[in-house]
Amino acid sequence: MESCDSALQNRQFSQAVNIAEKYPAQAGFWLCKGRAQSALNQAADAEQSFKKAIGLKPQGLDLISAYMLLGNVQQQSKNTAAALESYQQALKLSEQQNMRRYVRIAHNLIGEALFENAQYTESLQAFQAGEKLALNDDERADSYVHEALTFQQLQQLDQAIEYQLKGVMMLRKSAEPQYYADASLVLARLFIAKKDFVSADKTYQRLMEYTQENGGSFYEAKTAIEWAEAKRLQNDTAGAERLLAQAENISHKIQDPELTAILAKVRAANP
Repeated sequence: MESCDSALQNRQFSQAVNIAEKYPAQAGFWLCKGRAQSALNQAADAEQSFKKAIGLKPQGLDLISAYMLLGNVQQQSKNTAAALESYQQALKLSEQQNMRRYVRIAHNLIGEALFENAQYTESLQAFQAGEKLALNDDERADSYVHEALTFQQLQQLDQAIEYQLKGVMMLRKSAEPQYYADASLVLARLFIAKKDFVSADKTYQRLMEYTQENGGSFYEAKTAIEWAEAKRLQNDTAGAERLLAQAENISHKIQDPELTAILAKVRAANP
């Protein structure tokens, strides 16, 4: 198994498939093969590999993982009904074996599938079930951010802001800077949707200071670009222009293609 997993980790997906094919009687190799096929965008083949793994009746986490991976590839193929069935199997097995972490993951996968299927009320219930099983700040933040997005889709902006704010606070304490930054930008957008520009400006200001302190030039520029749009909505043209100039200066220094594209689009919309 180590050779197949190593090939996967090194993104040698075709090699992983070749290694796995030498061990057709072992479920773990079918799982490795399916993951490699999924990475190669061979969804139908990956689905069959995961089903082969399940058919070999592995025990414990291998079986739970097989159902989760099967659900993922089914969801990729937009077969939500099948994906939900696979995730429910993973949930049932995780509960039977008292594997709390995987019960939480299964609830979240169910929530994501329901969300993509526009079943927002049911999606929220799944995310809330997962939140109750969170064991640390990162897991709680993940739940809060998912719940906030779902509340937004349900047109419940106050709840969306409440949960996104809780998620942002947790992410600031423990997460990688990019996750905190992305979540903060979402929070600012929620404030703008509610036309609470004072809170949006404060959110952008906090994030700007954070990116400058933590050397996040890309997110400093991205914050400036989004903050500029908020200033424009408040008819502060001079403020918007200062922020865009700041973003352009950073973009010129770091030569990031994504930033270049975003700025070109913004300038085209506001000549």
